[in-house]
Amino acid sequence: MMKKLFCILLTGLLLLSAAACGGGDAQDAATEPPVSTEDPGSIVELETPDPDAVLPATLPPTDAPQDSAAPVSTPGSGSARAPKEGDITQNFPNYDTGADADYSYQSDELRIAIKVIEDTAQTQVIYVADIWIRNIHSFRTVFGNSKFGSGTEEPEKLVKRENAIFGVNGSYNQGLTLHAGEKFKSLRENKGWNSQAVCIIYRDGSMKTFQLGEDRFNLDDEIKNGAWHGWQFGPILVRDYEISAYAFKYRLGEKARNILGYYEPGHYVVVTCDSGTKKAKGMTETQMAQFMQSLGVKEAFNLDGGTSAVMVFMGEVINNPRPHVNDKGNLEEGRKLKDMLIFGEYDENGVSADLSTFTASKFKGK
Repeated sequence: MMKKLFCILLTGLLLLSAAACGGGDAQDAATEPPVSTEDPGSIVELETPDPDAVLPATLPPTDAPQDSAAPVSTPGSGSARAPKEGDITQNFPNYDTGADADYSYQSDELRIAIKVIEDTAQTQVIYVADIWIRNIHSFRTVFGNSKFGSGTEEPEKLVKRENAIFGVNGSYNQGLTLHAGEKFKSLRENKGWNSQAVCIIYRDGSMKTFQLGEDRFNLDDEIKNGAWHGWQFGPILVRDYEISAYAFKYRLGEKARNILGYYEPGHYVVVTCDSGTKKAKGMTETQMAQFMQSLGVKEAFNLDGGTSAVMVFMGEVINNPRPHVNDKGNLEEGRKLKDMLIFGEYDENGVSADLSTFTASKFKGK
């Protein structure tokens, strides 16, 4: 009996000893004072993120509810991308701007929507190209035969050679000529209506007009301020949303026209009108100014028109240029050009890639 009692006592002592040795960590943790979250010197350990967890997608700003799955990024979706050298706008549209246009090109860098307006009451045919660019490299100015002073070139060939999506005549190099920040020609002397106005596109995508003899203008200073492209022609049609007084100064008659309009950095409009046909008699400078103001532009500048009024989209002339007698004495549509304003995609060097790699979402041929 005593032997049995001794065994029971020995077993109890062994169990108490094992509990004391094995439960030390738990006891210490239980008796350690808690960390106060109000103590500025306290260190609070954060939960380690799960590397396999799926983070919520970042969606572009939209008025639509954002409780649905993130959309798949596709060309023309306006999806976000990393910033690039030359970016000029945060307002690049994330929708198809050419949904109801006659001609349209839509990508994540360039959106062009062209509407053809046939006004039978006014006998006008007007081509309105609404243009959005995300980066200044999409807006370029080029010379006939690839070099300043190397003569003229057919607009379709020039646009195709430059791999551009869209092109319109410039100033025919009749005065100040500034391309990509480089001056090729200085201001010309005062020779009338098409020599007293200057239009500048700046590196940040903004546009400004100057009336020579009235506004202070120094090209070297403007280049320091970021002047990128520049033309001397005119007249100035709209300034700060108001019709310019210069639009009433001259009586130029009804002609085919090319006009550059500006809304904000990265957003422009190019307007071309036909003339000399039963459907189109052309526009006067006053009509041009009134039409551009109706579009809501901040600035509008008249470029070289007449037989030089041409609009090229995806390698095809889409307006109806006035007939012109060429150097061989033959009558042809329009005329060869010395320079053009073009819009297109660009590569890492700011030069457009091969046009064949691009696809217009809608293209109605002539």
